[in-house]
Amino acid sequence: MPSTASATVPATSRIVEPAGPFAIEQWAAQSSNSRSSRANLTIRGAGRLWPAHSAGNGPVDALMRAVDMALAPFLDEGLELQSYNVHATGVGHDTAAAVTVSVRSKSADPHAPAYPGRGVHENILEASLLAYVDAINRLLLHGQVDVEAAAPQAGPSEPTERLDEADSRHGQGEALLDLYNR
Repeated sequence: MPSTASATVPATSRIVEPAGPFAIEQWAAQSSNSRSSRANLTIRGAGRLWPAHSAGNGPVDALMRAVDMALAPFLDEGLELQSYNVHATGVGHDTAAAVTVSVRSKSADPHAPAYPGRGVHENILEASLLAYVDAINRLLLHGQVDVEAAAPQAGPSEPTERLDEADSRHGQGEALLDLYNR
């Protein structure tokens, strides 16, 4: 039987929200060695919620792709992940993960600056997600993107990437993701 990792974390007061126009409302990710990883999330910002779902080569990749999809109306041609680093904040299994990332707009000059993000959380997936949203917020703030003005033109934020039919029906424990992806 393949091993499966799954996490669902609602936004609560223990989450240190990234500074900027967007914050994590909720997320869920599933990963196993027998199929691609999947993620669902909702981002809060610009007076509304931006839901998305995606698949990836691991749960971190699936979460980052879902963020890209949710915030696509604000990210021009998308983002390039420049760096991704994880460090333990202490010793032992109870220590938190400190994740740092840097991103650059795909439409930017290759020598343009990359925008850093940082997230710290006892869950490495959440730390990764916090760091990625932090970097995006920095990019948007530096680019002086008026997300409040751009949001009405963005239209409904509906997920556009469909998961493989066979993949979406795999496993009884994935009922929530299957309902979301229909």
